Amino acid sequence: MTVQYIHLDHESYKAMEKAMREFKETTHTSTGGFYHKSIRFPVGPGLIMEFHGPLVGGYGHTKEEKA
Repeated sequence: MTVQYIHLDHESYKAMEKAMREFKETTHTSTGGFYHKSIRFPVGPGLIMEFHGPLVGGYGHTKEEKA
């Protein structure tokens, strides 16, 4: 397990807290039909964290590709 500590000022902390509460998961598709979900939020001035889930799918995985 990785633990990362980041010290923020009050304004940055509250902005990050708001962004985390309002986050919207997005989907990114790569070549070959694979995709992954990701969550992205600002942490402070000049720092954005983005977390990617595992790749899923692939060519032949969707109904359109099987037809």
